[in-house]
Amino acid sequence: MDTPLARSLLLGVAVSLAVTVVSRFGGLAGWETRAIDAFLFFRDRVPTPEIVLVNIDEAAFQEMGERQPLPRRYLADLAEFLLQSGARVVGFDVQLKKATTPEEDGALVAVTRRWDGRSGRLVFTTVANPVDEARPARYAPTPAYSPDLRALFGFANAPLSPDGLVRVARPVLPAVDNGYLPSFALAVLAACEGYSQATLAAALSAGPSRDVVLPVGDPKRGITRHDAISVGTLRDTVWRIDYVGQPGAFASFPAGALMSVARSGVRPEGDNPFRGKIVLVGATFGESRDFYGTPMGLMSGVEIQANIVHTLLSRRALLPPPWALNMALLVTACLWISLLSVRMRQVWVIVLSLGLVVVFVALSYEAYSRGYWLDFIAPLAVMKFYRQGSTHLARRRLNAAFGQYVSKEVLERVLREGARLGGEVRTVSVLMSDVRGFTTLSEQLPPWRISEIMNEYFTAMVDVIMRHRGLVNDFIGDGILAVYAAPVDDADHAWHAVETALGMQRALAELNRMWAARGAPTLAMGVAINTGEVFAGTMGSPRKKKYSVLGDTVNTVARIEAMNRELGTEILISSATLAAVKGRVLVRERGAVKVKGKAEPVDLYELMETTEPGGS
Repeated sequence: MDTPLARSLLLGVAVSLAVTVVSRFGGLAGWETRAIDAFLFFRDRVPTPEIVLVNIDEAAFQEMGERQPLPRRYLADLAEFLLQSGARVVGFDVQLKKATTPEEDGALVAVTRRWDGRSGRLVFTTVANPVDEARPARYAPTPAYSPDLRALFGFANAPLSPDGLVRVARPVLPAVDNGYLPSFALAVLAACEGYSQATLAAALSAGPSRDVVLPVGDPKRGITRHDAISVGTLRDTVWRIDYVGQPGAFASFPAGALMSVARSGVRPEGDNPFRGKIVLVGATFGESRDFYGTPMGLMSGVEIQANIVHTLLSRRALLPPPWALNMALLVTACLWISLLSVRMRQVWVIVLSLGLVVVFVALSYEAYSRGYWLDFIAPLAVMKFYRQGSTHLARRRLNAAFGQYVSKEVLERVLREGARLGGEVRTVSVLMSDVRGFTTLSEQLPPWRISEIMNEYFTAMVDVIMRHRGLVNDFIGDGILAVYAAPVDDADHAWHAVETALGMQRALAELNRMWAARGAPTLAMGVAINTGEVFAGTMGSPRKKKYSVLGDTVNTVARIEAMNRELGTEILISSATLAAVKGRVLVRERGAVKVKGKAEPVDLYELMETTEPGGS
């Protein structure tokens, strides 16, 4: 054997071994994930007929007075109607953390007690919270508002991929009592088998070898049998969500229409779309903020849960092939390409290599359709381009996503220290500003003058925000939404937001003097700041994503900002923000104000000035 051939074959074997090791430790997980995403679009996708959705949409939300948490009486009446319709299980993708009114809370408790042990079961979501001192990580569920609720509970947490998409599900998480917490989807399927919360908890606490009996079905024949699955399998298997299609693929019904039928006194007929079905109820109105990116597009939380139920129902876990088989295929591919590179001209090597890729893709797709993942990405991981290319693309993507919205200092910190851009819960301060008199301005001036004035305004405001370590998260008409302490930590985020608000007002005063000098109209501005937890991460569809923040903290700051008009103020801050900067600012108490969309009044304070020398 000549030396070039020997070296080429040796390199082929070395590359095969290296790629196998890298793949086994998740080094190629990103490429594999995208390949599986592509396969999702080619599979025959037939939604399982056993799952039906009931959407609490915008019309239903308005009907209930845009109240959050959702009225318990409404949930109780809807549950009663669906269970009377013969639903096998009614699962509410709704958390029951806080008590509301005794009458409404009692109504929901009464429904759960009335149906406890009967043909239908109720399931609600909770959140699995990691216990900080537990090693290894263990979780405790957020308790419901009443221990008298006779229903099953399962956590709705779904891990996010690094690109912010929901791809996999965890049927169980280790609990603080050494047992396991069930996911919402697992609780729904367990309810189909007649498990109560107590019996399911007992089964999950008996150890990894203990079996749980769950229904098994497929889209063509529905639920066909009931098989046992071990807790260890639920825990250790990578349950990649087998999305049935684009958003809207499941049969769904608006909650408002069903409630109209329920309130009319009409009893459901024997043949109705809910009889014998798994019915999942969840919020799809915009203010719920319960939407997440998936490989199939932006999807509501309840529809993602429906896809997880479908995945467990079909038992479709994407299992890796035996490592020896995967290794043999990799060695064959690499040796084949090595031989070609020595014996043939480069153009033919490229052509035949592409042919080999096509064969690998076809074999991988066939394996995927049978529930296995045959790695065809590994042979394509060329020796020197993988790490360099991925690092380069990551830096470009980060700069494109944040370069316009944060200062260079913050951007360099993200590049240097890293940030969890996929998604996480963070405590931040959120600032929202809004121009007063913009409508009048637009009526008085031609569009080009308006554009000139607003560009000057936005330039000045963004400069102030960036100077104080803020992230310009969004422009909402003539308003600005800025976030502090995301995506990188900032221990003094509330103070930086306060400095920004005062700095923005001073910058606007300078602009007004300049505009007045040249005969242009002046502007007024209201600013609000709120501090609290948000979900921060990359969100959107596969075609368009952006880093954003969601949560009640964001919703509330918008409501607070709107109160500037009614109170005649310029800057309002919440009690949470005041607590974070107390002693460093002068404020005027504006009392507890009822804001739209919140059941409890919000304590508001007018920010006057800072007490620190050189502040803002």
